[in-house]
Amino acid sequence: MLTLTDQDNGRRWPVHVGDQLEIHLAENATAGYRWAPDSYDSGLLDLAEATANYPNAAVGSAGEAIFRFRVVGVGSSTLALKYWRHWEGAGSIIQRFVVTIDAIP
Repeated sequence: MLTLTDQDNGRRWPVHVGDQLEIHLAENATAGYRWAPDSYDSGLLDLAEATANYPNAAVGSAGEAIFRFRVVGVGSSTLALKYWRHWEGAGSIIQRFVVTIDAIP
């Protein structure tokens, strides 16, 4: 499994079909902002799971969003996530996480 964090933003990653890709990004849902998929090639990647981990239940405490993708096809594609308030629309996006995935058999 390949695990990525915010430090991997903008990078390119080689993977194989069948590999799993897990992305961990810091978020603070109590401020209303959450990470969400923005765009990815569903012929190359399958979003297997999207969860959040908030170890401290106190109001205002930070946690992390976790996205797990499975590589299902061959090719190159950009995987983009956005940090936003979904009810405010695209104008509320304050951060993006973007990586390029190069999938081989």
